[in-house]
Amino acid sequence: MKSELRKKFKELRENIIDKEEKDSLICSNILNSILYKNSNLILCYSSLDGEISTEIIIKKALKDKKKVALPVCDDLNGNMSFYHINSLNDIKVGAFGIEEPDISKCIKVTNFCKAVCIVPAYTFDYNGYRLGYGKGYYDRFLEKITLNSIGLCYNDFLSSRLPIDKYDKKVDYIFTEDRIIDTERGTQYGR
Repeated sequence: MKSELRKKFKELRENIIDKEEKDSLICSNILNSILYKNSNLILCYSSLDGEISTEIIIKKALKDKKKVALPVCDDLNGNMSFYHINSLNDIKVGAFGIEEPDISKCIKVTNFCKAVCIVPAYTFDYNGYRLGYGKGYYDRFLEKITLNSIGLCYNDFLSSRLPIDKYDKKVDYIFTEDRIIDTERGTQYGR
């Protein structure tokens, strides 16, 4: 079931209209949010082709003198760590062809105080569950660390309900082009 959904949303993502504009709106919603403003550390990901672009968030957070960290896959068993970056020059291509911090010059994050984690996915449902890439890296991370987590999703990609497994972890908030969904309270803000 999940593999069929991944295929469906991957195809939808490849054909999205006005992607750059939608990405910009989603990033703007995050950058103007209380979650962002009250955070000292932004845990983000370097977006792949087709994913909602996070470059705007990363650059703005660095400009705002916030600490920014990106994930590094520690192993093939779904474990990852985050490493601080000082600029996009600290990034290289790592596991699975994903851009990640160069750990030879970046410092591992050990203190997650006042951190917010931006989580990638193909889609999210209104309860905050996600359809990721099937490796479980973010589920394992969110199981271990307590912090605010944010999913990025196009309005058209929101799902009413996704199939979930016992290990799946939900995000606290979902940001789209025109709204913020608080999954804990079941409320939406915006249009």
